[in-house]
Amino acid sequence: MPDSQAPLPEHAPVEPRSPIGRNRQFMLLFVCLLVIGAGNSMLLAVAPPLVRQLGLSDSSVGWIFSLSALLWVFCSPHWGRASDSAGRKPIIALGLGAYAVSMGSFGAVVMLGLNGILSGIWLFALLMLARSIFGAFGSASSPAAQAYIADRTTRMERTEQLAGLSAAFAFGQAFGPAICAALAARLGLVFPIVLVAVLAALTSFLIWRYLPENTPPKAEQRRSNDWRESLKLANDRRLSGFLIYGFGLSLIAGITVQVFGLFTMDRLNVSGEQGAEYAAAGFMVNALAFLATQLGILPRLKLSPRLLMAWGAGLLALGVVIQIAAPSLGALMVALAVQGLGAGLARAGFAGGSSIAVRPDEQGAAAGLVVAINGAGFVFSPLLGGVVYENLGMNAPLYITVVILLGMLAFALRSRRLRQSIAVEAPPSEPTPPA
Repeated sequence: MPDSQAPLPEHAPVEPRSPIGRNRQFMLLFVCLLVIGAGNSMLLAVAPPLVRQLGLSDSSVGWIFSLSALLWVFCSPHWGRASDSAGRKPIIALGLGAYAVSMGSFGAVVMLGLNGILSGIWLFALLMLARSIFGAFGSASSPAAQAYIADRTTRMERTEQLAGLSAAFAFGQAFGPAICAALAARLGLVFPIVLVAVLAALTSFLIWRYLPENTPPKAEQRRSNDWRESLKLANDRRLSGFLIYGFGLSLIAGITVQVFGLFTMDRLNVSGEQGAEYAAAGFMVNALAFLATQLGILPRLKLSPRLLMAWGAGLLALGVVIQIAAPSLGALMVALAVQGLGAGLARAGFAGGSSIAVRPDEQGAAAGLVVAINGAGFVFSPLLGGVVYENLGMNAPLYITVVILLGMLAFALRSRRLRQSIAVEAPPSEPTPPA
C-alpha cells in the first residue's frame, strides 16, 4: 500500500464530520468548480482571436494549454495528498487563489501585448507562464474538493455527490462562452479574463471563511517521496482499472474538443467567424446534456460505477458516429448532445468508482490521481486530433475516437480489475457511516 501506516480496521470508529448534501458546503464547492469551468471555457473562447490580434500563430494556443495540462498531471496527486495532512479547505482555497493569479496574470500579459510593450517570443513565453500557474497550483482545488465530498458521504451516496461537482464544472462550461461573447462584444476580449480572476479570488475567500471542516487533518508525518507513493497507489489493482479508463476518457475529450470547430467549418462549409459561432453552440449543447445527465438522469439510474462507465463509453461512441455522418448543423447538435449524455455517465462512474475503491485515508491521494488523469489526455490529444486532422482528413480523428471508445466499452465490461474493485464496494455486512 502507498502509506506505511496500518490499514484502518473495517469497522473503525469514524470521527464526526459535517454531512454533505444540497447545503452550504455543497453549494460552496459547487460555486468553486463553476467558476473554474466557466473561466476555462471563456479562455478557450477568447484565446484564438486574441493570439491573432497579438501576432502569434494559431498553434500557440494549443501549446499554452498543453503545458498547463502537463503540469496539472504532475501536480494534482501532490495536492491531493497535501489535503490529507493540511486539510481540505486550505488546499481548495489555495487552488482558487492560484487560479485568480493565473487569470489575472494572463490578462495583464495580453494587455501588454495589445499595447505593443511585449511581442514575439517573450509575449508567448509569458502567456505560457501565466497559464502554467493554473496547471501547477490551480490544480489543488479539484482533488481537495473531491476528497472533501468523499470524507462526508457513504459509499452509496458518493457517486451521486461527486457527479454534482462534475455538474458544476459542466454548468460553467455551458454558459461560459455565451457570457464571454456578450461581455467581449461590449467591453473587449480582455474583460472576461479579468472578471474570472476577480470571481476566483472572491470564491477563494468564501471557501476559506465559510466552508466548515470539523475533521482535523491527519497527524501522520509526510513521506519524502509523494510521487513514489502516488505511483504505488496508481498501480494498485483496486484503482488502476479506473485510471486506465479515465485516461481514455480524457484523451477522447481532448480530441473531440480540439477538432469540433474545424470539423464544423469544413462539414458545413462556413467561414471562420460563423464556424466559431456554430462550434460555441455545439459546446453549449454538449455541456447542457452533460449537466442534465449529472443532475437529472444519474440519480434515477442507480447503476454501479462499472455499468455507468460501460453505458457512457457506448453512448459516446454513438455520438461520434452520428457526428461523422452528420449532414447539417442540427445533426451535429444531436451528435454533441449524445456525446454529452455519454460523458456524463462515464465520468460519474469513473470518479465515483475510483473513490469507492480505496480506503478513507487514501481519498486525497486517489482524488489527486483522478484529477491528474482528467488532464493527462489533453497532453497527447493534439497528436491524435490536430495532426491527424491535417494529414489524414477530417474524419480520421473521429474514427480513432470510435476505436478507443469501443475498447473502453469492452474494458468496462470485462476487466477483472474493475470487477474486483466493484465487488468490494459495499459488502452486505458493512455498515454505512460517513467514509
